[in-house]
Amino acid sequence: MFFFGLGNPGDEYRQTRHNTGFLAVEYIADKMKTDINKLKFNSLYGTFKHKGEEHYLIKPLTYMNLSGDAVKKWSSSKKIDSKKIMVIYDDIDLPVGSFRIRKNGSAGTHKGMISITEKLGTNDFPRIRIGIKGDEKYYDLAKFVLSDFKKDEFEEIRKVINIIPDVIMDMLNLGIEKTMTKYNKKTLLLPEKEGADKPKGGEI
Repeated sequence: MFFFGLGNPGDEYRQTRHNTGFLAVEYIADKMKTDINKLKFNSLYGTFKHKGEEHYLIKPLTYMNLSGDAVKKWSSSKKIDSKKIMVIYDDIDLPVGSFRIRKNGSAGTHKGMISITEKLGTNDFPRIRIGIKGDEKYYDLAKFVLSDFKKDEFEEIRKVINIIPDVIMDMLNLGIEKTMTKYNKKTLLLPEKEGADKPKGGEI
């Protein structure tokens, strides 16, 4: 599997809502005891093995709106079936503290996903949508997704991020259908996993 976490490179974007996908794959890498530090196809990536198969954790460096350029390069070079691509990204339609696994679907208003579906020519690939919608109203979507999480929102995002490595392992072991059944009913304000580790440095 090729797991793409979407976001924008640069420290100024690190803890913004739009970088939730980056934060998720970084935490997966931490749990899998690997590093996302190799450069290829305008992306940083790392790998881990499970049941003898190599899997990729990838952060496109193209900036969000051109995410499809990097995904397309990986797909073409590795001849990847679209069902072997998993995209992890922020979703403005889901509240903070929730997530949803889908087998396929439209890109909605998400510019990174629009870029990927256009470049791949299909929306038939699985994805994990992590909610970033807060309680406050916003009038400029672009400005909102590039804003930092509030402290309490950040804690809810951390709870979701803590679960994502388990989601990934279940998907590899059980398949996406059973994984969807297991997790999609747990979408709102997930409780802290007892004994869950915090990501390095106390950040997501």
